[in-house]
Amino acid sequence: MEECCRLGLAKSIGVSNFSCKKLSQLLANATIPPAVNQVEMNPAWQQQNERVLQRERDPCECMIALRWIYEQGVGLIVKSFNKERIKQNFQIFDWGLSEEELAKVNQVPQCRGMSGEMFVSPDGPYKSVEELWDGEL
Repeated sequence: MEECCRLGLAKSIGVSNFSCKKLSQLLANATIPPAVNQVEMNPAWQQQNERVLQRERDPCECMIALRWIYEQGVGLIVKSFNKERIKQNFQIFDWGLSEEELAKVNQVPQCRGMSGEMFVSPDGPYKSVEELWDGEL
């Protein structure tokens, strides 16, 4: 895959479901580090070790979402009790997203984090998810 990147056949390399150990072994030998490690993450499988390793590799990567929100002119509230994390959050003012990066963010498929089905009932004020969200799904 590194040769594909060098030849311009691939923009970046990604891996999937690499454990911290496997990712560390790869990073020790790779000349081109993977841009992403796609892993399952949900409340029942929080991947805390993987997230710690990712923050150690590139602590600014999560800052893209914060910077994007800021560039939209929307108020931004970030909660943290960790002094280092608070300092990192202020680093969004030192740079900006390129047009290409903004275009990529705008291509992210849109969906609500919560469908709202729990608020829908034949006997309640909202009979469907569409009615709950006023058609803005």
